[in-house]
Amino acid sequence: MRIGANRPSAFRWAGLACLLLAEAVGLSVCVDTSALSGETAWWAWVLGHAGQGVALILVGVAACAVVVWTRAGPTQWRIPEPRSPGLKLWLLLGAHVVAFAGFAALTVVVVERNIGKSPHCALWLLAWAATGLAAAGLWAAAAMPPARWLRLVREGWSVALGGLVISAAALGIGHLSDTLWRPLRGPTFWLVDTLLRASGQETVSKPDEFLLGSTTFSVSIAPECSGYEGIGLIWVFAGAYLWLFRRSLRFPQALLLIPVGTVAVWLANAVRLAALVIIGTRISPDIALGGFHSQIGWLAFIAVALGLVAVAQRMPFFRSVEQAAAPGTRNARATVAYLAPMMALVAVAMVTGAFLAGFDWLYPLRVLAVAGVTWVLWRGSFAVAGLRGAWSWGAVAIGGGVFGVWLALEWAIPQKEAGSAIATGLAGMSGGWAALWLVFRVVGSVVTVPVAEELAFRGYLVRRLIASDFDNVPPQRFTWLSFLASSVLFGASHGRWVAGTVAGLFYAWAMYRRGRIADAMVAHATTNALLAAYVLSTGSWSLWV
Repeated sequence: MRIGANRPSAFRWAGLACLLLAEAVGLSVCVDTSALSGETAWWAWVLGHAGQGVALILVGVAACAVVVWTRAGPTQWRIPEPRSPGLKLWLLLGAHVVAFAGFAALTVVVVERNIGKSPHCALWLLAWAATGLAAAGLWAAAAMPPARWLRLVREGWSVALGGLVISAAALGIGHLSDTLWRPLRGPTFWLVDTLLRASGQETVSKPDEFLLGSTTFSVSIAPECSGYEGIGLIWVFAGAYLWLFRRSLRFPQALLLIPVGTVAVWLANAVRLAALVIIGTRISPDIALGGFHSQIGWLAFIAVALGLVAVAQRMPFFRSVEQAAAPGTRNARATVAYLAPMMALVAVAMVTGAFLAGFDWLYPLRVLAVAGVTWVLWRGSFAVAGLRGAWSWGAVAIGGGVFGVWLALEWAIPQKEAGSAIATGLAGMSGGWAALWLVFRVVGSVVTVPVAEELAFRGYLVRRLIASDFDNVPPQRFTWLSFLASSVLFGASHGRWVAGTVAGLFYAWAMYRRGRIADAMVAHATTNALLAAYVLSTGSWSLWV
């Protein structure tokens, strides 16, 4: 079938994928693979590296999707039709759940009960493998009849092989990155030392240990601090930018953006480390090791990334002749209108978080910044597609469902210690200021965040992944790439990426139902309102981290 031709079938595939995701998360929570540390048998090695196998599969699927999409185009990508709802489907899914429960129970036994010394080790392993294969086979049968799977394998084996090779190469490079970039550690150490001396800071330098700082505060220039992570990020960003805007850039000149970005982000990382030592020495070690250490790195990356885009857009050396003659004012204005609230939210959060240790008592600035940016951009005649319309109780129900999923995943993977900073910060405030902070926090959760994030992810990104002239793409237009990619990126922008990805899938569904971005905002606001009520009534502050 053609992508977007039948949204119910797309959601059936999404539901089947969510079932696998929930089972994988539950299994990872219940099973402690560290119990295999002393076991040398081959099966112990396989189980100990199961997480890498899952990563290999996920990256391979993503690589296959990109290859197929680039070959066929976003509107011609054909996928098999899943089973229609019926008694057979539910029987197969029920059998799958039973088989998976047996597989999970046997996994706990195999991993944690030291079966290597049991005389029945082979039988345990055989039963474990059989239940695992049965669970996988029943899920596949519930998704599609075996004949369709065979046809899919015959038609797509080359793409699958290519995706597997790409994913293996990507993971292999990831494992080798520490070794490959270790030589960068020395130049980074030298540059940070030079910057500190130039600033007048008295330094204590131990090159043999890569330790640098002052008599009261010092940092170790670990390999991961050498800048290679930022370089990898800027390569991904620059590569994506060059691909998405290839028609408006001049090649091969535009390829120079990659080395320019590489040098810029490495220099920015060195400045970050020097500033870390100065702040830790002269202001506060807690601030240096708290928000500043992590947030300033992202701020530096964003500054370099936006700088590259600005240079590419403004310099005729990088722009194509057609782009220089017709810059597309309407599309540029639409991009700003959809992304500016989110950018304001992220920018204020990062800046305040960089100079605060733990509790963000400046959270109200986020609400005020987004409100100000939104008012300035929308007070004119600019209209956001699908923002107006009748109230949808269906969107409210979707938001309530996301709240249930979010809470269930929180119970499965608790992060109680993450909310201690909020509890401590509120306890240190007077009653009036604490109440005012809570009011802004609730308004931010229920109004500011849903508006900013839905405009960026569902309003802009979902449609931008379909066409560069995104503002002319109707909100109900569906493609697999835009649906899945935007949801995964939405999840990645949240601390709980699994719950965030599931939420992104449901909020996109809310928008597709009636073709209204407002419905996604209502669903998102409902989830956050229920979470806020739960936090305030139970004191589960970790849900606000």
